[in-house]
Amino acid sequence: METQVSYGGCTIRPIVTATDDGRFIASAVVTGPHARDGQTLGAQADFGRREEAADRAIELAIVDIDRRRSVPDGQRDR
Repeated sequence: METQVSYGGCTIRPIVTATDDGRFIASAVVTGPHARDGQTLGAQADFGRREEAADRAIELAIVDIDRRRSVPDGQRDR
């Protein structure tokens, strides 16, 4: 099941990977005007459920998009 979320003009696609011990880690690929090309954000934890991992990656991406929208272009991280 591949989920894709649109937020603030960006597309967020969570990528969830199962670990050897049956837990999950997640990252999100963010594309759009408030993201670097193909920016990838990682959820820095492991999760017991695939859906929980995907949700957390999306939440982190939304926070990053909001942060980038509130910072003037000349002051953004490069």
